Amino acid sequence: MNGERQNEDDYYKNKYKKTKIVCTLGPSSSGKAVIKKLIDSGMDVARLNFSHGNEIFFDGLIGLIRELSNDTAILIDLPGPKIRTGKQKEAGIILKKGRYINVVNRKKPSDNKNISIDYRFLTQDVKRNDLIFIDDGKIQLQVADIACDKNGLSCKILRDGILRAEKGVNFPNIKLSVPSVTKNDFKYLKFGAEHNADMFAISFVRHPEDIITVRNFLKKNYPEKHFFIIAKIEKSEAVENIEAIVMVSDGIMVARGDLGVETPIESIALKQKKIISVANIYKRPVITATQMLESMVINESPTRAEVTDIANAILDGTDAVMLSEETAIGNNPVESVIYMNKIIKTTENSNIFIESNYRNIGIRRANGKGGGGRGYAGSYRINPDEGDERYDISNEYNISNIVAEMAVLASYSVDGSFIAAVTRSGYTAGIISSLRPVVPIISIVPDEGVKRRLSLNFGVVSFVMRDIIKENVDIKNVIDFINKSEKMKYFKENFKYAVLSGGIPLGEPGSTDFVRIIKL
Repeated sequence: MNGERQNEDDYYKNKYKKTKIVCTLGPSSSGKAVIKKLIDSGMDVARLNFSHGNEIFFDGLIGLIRELSNDTAILIDLPGPKIRTGKQKEAGIILKKGRYINVVNRKKPSDNKNISIDYRFLTQDVKRNDLIFIDDGKIQLQVADIACDKNGLSCKILRDGILRAEKGVNFPNIKLSVPSVTKNDFKYLKFGAEHNADMFAISFVRHPEDIITVRNFLKKNYPEKHFFIIAKIEKSEAVENIEAIVMVSDGIMVARGDLGVETPIESIALKQKKIISVANIYKRPVITATQMLESMVINESPTRAEVTDIANAILDGTDAVMLSEETAIGNNPVESVIYMNKIIKTTENSNIFIESNYRNIGIRRANGKGGGGRGYAGSYRINPDEGDERYDISNEYNISNIVAEMAVLASYSVDGSFIAAVTRSGYTAGIISSLRPVVPIISIVPDEGVKRRLSLNFGVVSFVMRDIIKENVDIKNVIDFINKSEKMKYFKENFKYAVLSGGIPLGEPGSTDFVRIIKL
């Protein structure tokens, strides 16, 4: 029904959850019927991985998503400077531990003497004794000598393996000369912007300037549009620069796949906790990704370890959890989302989750650097968008943060309440979300674009009220909207009060200055 849910009451009663679900679409989930089931089962954001597929394929997927739902956000994941092995003469080349093989920058197919890769700075960046990992570390090499020919390396094989074509290559702890944002990335940014994508994930981010480069490109070429820019943390340099990167990003992804190859795998859990913590402090939504239900690519139910992994990510403070191969190429895409939803709701209904969120508001208020004197984007500012509240450190935005905190505290004091944030840009709802209130957060927004950009934020459910941008609209109109809107039936029937937060003029960015408790 072009994006309208048939029964809003049943939807919220059965599907409401605070932690959001990101699903990667691919061959297993490219049909209209499957996409609809994913949406109905709890998918909030559809991820299109531009490392696989072409523009014709993605154009069709975007059309299907928009036909089925105006609520589901579209996230385009850029490939970045992913280095891969070349094509092969044989389907699988057997590598034996202790033997030597050349790694060469060339376009010829790989053979049993030479592994071809597509990296022109190979001999410039890599030194003797450096490690090279292929296919997520399944194949491990150590550099024995530089320039076995002018473009290559002689490497010792550290582990038996089978080399297959076009697999990813990682250089752990090596600072590469290739830029983080490539020519192909700019092409896909243009494609996404012209197809009204909502979010972009930037791969292999190393420095805050990588995010600024993308933001400036979009601002220059599409000044009337707004996009949510997510930094994927998957390099050791990104972990080292995590605070500065978080400050200039709209969201963060803990990309555990490449991160587990680029850094010691035994430290992944600790790095995940650190990244989530920094994102929470700076009030940025964070996605935890990779292998969350990987066994369900084949099996119909998850392992105990996978269930525990998801629950712990939620308890750590993630805003969203992501499915990759599970929904893109797996045998059980819909079942994976159903299980993910069950795990989320079970965790969120637990006493340990509820109690931790009650405690966390004090911690987040004390540590929060997204507000106070440092502003939403903190003190790191590189050519910020003029007039963009994310980079404004004025007193008005300090007030907005304080008012958001007061709304959360009021919701704890008023039994049977939810929070309703009136917001033009999504800023107020995002700040409230970062404080992790136990009660639902309703955001009242002017259009579907803002609604979708809030799809990653913990606990936020958005409703479109187009009139909030009109000059003659006041608080009474908003209260009437809450009381009379059929779409809010579930919340009106299950809660007694709404803690209303906004500003005068209504919906004006940076004007949040009041909290009002209304009886429904």
